[in-house]
Amino acid sequence: MAKKFTRENYNKKRLKRKLQILFIYALIACFAVCLCVLLYLKVSDKYKGKKAGKLKYTVAAELGENPIGYVDYNLMITHAVVPSYIETTEDDQSQNQSPNISTADAYTVPDTVLGPVEEVTPSNWYDESKYEKVDGPVDLSYFDNACFIGDSRTEGLVLYSGLPNINGFYYKGLSVDKLDTDNVISIPGVGNGYTCYDAVRVTDFDAYYLMFGVNELGWVYVDMFADNMSKFIDFIKSEKPDAVIYVQSILPVSLTSSQKSDIYNQDRVNMFNEELLKMCQERGDVIYLDSSAAVMDENGYLPEEASTDGVHCSADYIRRLVQFYRYNTFIKK
Repeated sequence: MAKKFTRENYNKKRLKRKLQILFIYALIACFAVCLCVLLYLKVSDKYKGKKAGKLKYTVAAELGENPIGYVDYNLMITHAVVPSYIETTEDDQSQNQSPNISTADAYTVPDTVLGPVEEVTPSNWYDESKYEKVDGPVDLSYFDNACFIGDSRTEGLVLYSGLPNINGFYYKGLSVDKLDTDNVISIPGVGNGYTCYDAVRVTDFDAYYLMFGVNELGWVYVDMFADNMSKFIDFIKSEKPDAVIYVQSILPVSLTSSQKSDIYNQDRVNMFNEELLKMCQERGDVIYLDSSAAVMDENGYLPEEASTDGVHCSADYIRRLVQFYRYNTFIKK
């Protein structure tokens, strides 16, 4: 006998079908949520591990195209007033004379079209009542307690210097107006997601080398660039009052690169450097380090052989910079 079809049976079947459809939708929604969470975690982990890792407290153990990874370092060091790279004698201490500098460690600088680095005469500026120049070259152990802060040019310096003990906070494209906002620094043994301000706060060095400007050349107001630099210097001094701060000149670009751009050209580099020098002179408590002199030809450009893109120095010229630092080191009086 056929089952009698009633409206009540129809409504039950209709309700059952709706519940089945809702259940299927719920399963799909749960799957979608789980998938989104997994993708988020994967992307987040990738960001922290790689993108944040571009700005590192790192060292490069070898010179070459493929520098090895990271070397852990004791980040919380308490240094003496006299930096550890300076060897003092009893006579020095008793007579309060300038300390002696050890030059036991050799450092090879390849031949280039430019003359020897030690013969370069830079246009450094510093208050002679506050600082004195050390007879170089300083021992390579000096870089144990020095930190280089900057953009991709600083990245190249750290990675291709050939030194096992060079330290840096850097990030490709980093500009001075983002130093207290961009969480792009990863510090081995400490964590990820630090700003440059945070990185300075949780580490300790005797000297800080600041090199910015190439990413700011398109700024309309040059004084804003200097103001942001000065703000960062104020912070470093408040956190590390005994440290020596070097404001490096913006490195030159090649003639070919300069002729191709209305922004990234040597005229604007010179204009920004003039503003940096003016800022240092007005402050009087930092050193203007004319690092450009180490990699500049007689016409004021980066030699064509020094770079593949006309902006970033090759390994040979990075070694010239390192040697320049060794011959242009200052201590507080």
